[in-house]
Amino acid sequence: MPRTIIPFLGQMAIDSARRGDFQHALGLAKKALEQHPLDHGLMLFVGMLYSRRMELQEAKKYFRDAARIEPKDPVAKLELVRVLIALNEIDEAEELLRKEGLPGIEPARLEALIHIRRGSQIEAAKLYREIVERDPRDFESWGNLGVCLLAGGDPKGAIEALTKSLRMRRDQHRFREKWAEAEVTAGEGEQGMKLCLAFAAENPDDPLVRVTMARLHDLLARPDKAVVALTEALRIDPNHAPALVALAQLHERQNRIDAFAETIARLEALDEPVIQLPLLKAQLAFRRGELSEALELTRELRDITEPGTRAELVGKINDRLGNAAEAFEAFVTMNDDSGVAPEVVAARADGFRQMLARRSVLASRKWVRSWRKTKHRDDPRDPIFLVGFPRSGTTLLDTLLMGHPQLVVAEEKPMLDAVSRKLGGYERLAGLDDEQLNEIRELYLEQAAFHVPDLDGRTLVDKQPFAMMEAPLIHRLFPNAKIIFAQRHPCDVVLSCFITRFEPNAALANFTTLEGTARLYDETCRFWGQCRTMLPLIVHRVRYERLVEDAEPEMRALLAFLGLPWTDEVLDNQRTAKDRRFINTPSYAQVTEPLYDRSIGRWERYREQMQPVMKTLTPWALRMGYEV
Repeated sequence: MPRTIIPFLGQMAIDSARRGDFQHALGLAKKALEQHPLDHGLMLFVGMLYSRRMELQEAKKYFRDAARIEPKDPVAKLELVRVLIALNEIDEAEELLRKEGLPGIEPARLEALIHIRRGSQIEAAKLYREIVERDPRDFESWGNLGVCLLAGGDPKGAIEALTKSLRMRRDQHRFREKWAEAEVTAGEGEQGMKLCLAFAAENPDDPLVRVTMARLHDLLARPDKAVVALTEALRIDPNHAPALVALAQLHERQNRIDAFAETIARLEALDEPVIQLPLLKAQLAFRRGELSEALELTRELRDITEPGTRAELVGKINDRLGNAAEAFEAFVTMNDDSGVAPEVVAARADGFRQMLARRSVLASRKWVRSWRKTKHRDDPRDPIFLVGFPRSGTTLLDTLLMGHPQLVVAEEKPMLDAVSRKLGGYERLAGLDDEQLNEIRELYLEQAAFHVPDLDGRTLVDKQPFAMMEAPLIHRLFPNAKIIFAQRHPCDVVLSCFITRFEPNAALANFTTLEGTARLYDETCRFWGQCRTMLPLIVHRVRYERLVEDAEPEMRALLAFLGLPWTDEVLDNQRTAKDRRFINTPSYAQVTEPLYDRSIGRWERYREQMQPVMKTLTPWALRMGYEV
């Protein structure tokens, strides 16, 4: 085979890419391609540079041309399939794989990615199993098998697969994090910690195991211990980039902005470039309120950050700057980059609303009258429930309530989920007898004791926004339970849900479009209203806008409703937030600030973009006493 001759400009482009200057490399490679328009290698190289810069539509064009120039070369076709998958052009990617009959093991890996995009983790796992049977040393496929098993509800199988991957190559950051997640999901987080401690004892100079321990502590809601583990990793190796990155991310989520900045400075001082550094610097500028600088820094993220992450930050910055059109465009891009095919996201969203529709059909006064008569004694362990559509101010309210010495707040813990699984279907609520109800109540309380071990005789506040949909279950189990309902302007709620990045699970998949968010808000509020008319729920409403403008009257009325004595501690959200071990909601950055009205009426700046959903939201706004 004759030796391939690389044009001079092409060689210069390759050298620039090796130095990490991808923009200069792209310019040189395109000039070389102008001189050699049929050079397959140059065409492929330009496509890869565009792919590296996340400019996938451009990459797609060059990979198509490369495949056309050399139709027998599988590389361009494989790269084209990879880009098509990333662009969610799944049908074309699948057809190309099927038609071309490409050689080697890579087509199977790409087929597995297609299954993942379509939300079929089980099918993807089957393919990864076939791949590792053919090549047991394929550590990446072992890791991907573990990720699929975890997403498919098999955390123990995930642990086994991820362990095999990490034994072959320990420095795989993503798979180490997924291993920790699998251990915690399987209920074996402490056992995983023991394994790490044993390994650390045998390897006292290994910083990487301390980073894994920090991740476990973080997932187990022990961020202070996570900081200790990372500090130990950095004592061993002060320049250990993974530990510094993890520490910076932890400080940012814990609202320790000075410590966040100090850790970024340490990352900047390293000899080797750190891929996460530009994003961390942009986040720091944003958190400091240096918005113009933050926006400028986001331009450096194009080459190294997934589009959704960059778009989220660009949207937040433009929102704070008052650039509504630019912010909204960025948030659309953010929601488009969910990692799952759009049709899968839509199916998940529709499936969740269908579940709510079935409950709405069932829920009626006639159904409630059919419930078997039971006795329920007042129990000091009975919880208080804090509900309200997501982004209605529940995190601010639960932070204020944490200041009361007689209360403990459980923030979105799965007690009601466990009870619902045990129940097996809402239609069973009517026929439950005293023994069955007591059994399910005890399950709830056992779960509460597990997730909130420091109750110590205090009253539990179960904060779960979507528990609006669980009103019949709550009333059946705890008929005397007090329910706090957080209310906020519907337009602000819907906008806030849409511009917040969530994992697109069944409920939150609705938030990837403005129309889907408004539709779910409407259907959820209808169901809540239905429950209010058919059940004697004990409800107190807290209006977000009044809470922000003057918290004391709202909190005094709330504590009187709860039968609790007044304390000024419930007004100091900043102190309470700083004392919290972990704030595991998208509002973590706001609750440490003084009460502010920046988010009140935010939707009015987006009035033009909100027009498609105003017909749905206006009746709710007027009913709640808001202006539109």
